[in-house]
Amino acid sequence: MSRLSKRTAIMAASAMQTGIDAAVTIAARTPGLLNQSFNPTAESVRETQRMFQEKVDAVYEGAAAAQFAWASFFLKASFGGIRNASDLSLGLADVAEAAIRPARRKVRANAKRLTGLPKIG
Repeated sequence: MSRLSKRTAIMAASAMQTGIDAAVTIAARTPGLLNQSFNPTAESVRETQRMFQEKVDAVYEGAAAAQFAWASFFLKASFGGIRNASDLSLGLADVAEAAIRPARRKVRANAKRLTGLPKIG
């Protein structure tokens, strides 16, 4: 199996885990968000603020990581490190992974904190 095929399989498994974690987190938070509309408590308000702040943080962290990965990719390319289509694809995958990693980390942490769901595989 080529490096690109392995990388694709790893990225697919990671995306699957993130999808499951996101669904579990949404399912765990929905009753609290609905209840907050009718009976707000200090705890539910804090959880809602935390939820939004985590999303903003993940966006900024992902954007910064993507910029760094792009810079690394271009530096590598400028010194001849990109020799074929596979190297190009792997470099672009590095940028994509860097951009999504903070959001994946937050989603995983929330699923674990809210439900105790173990990681698959």
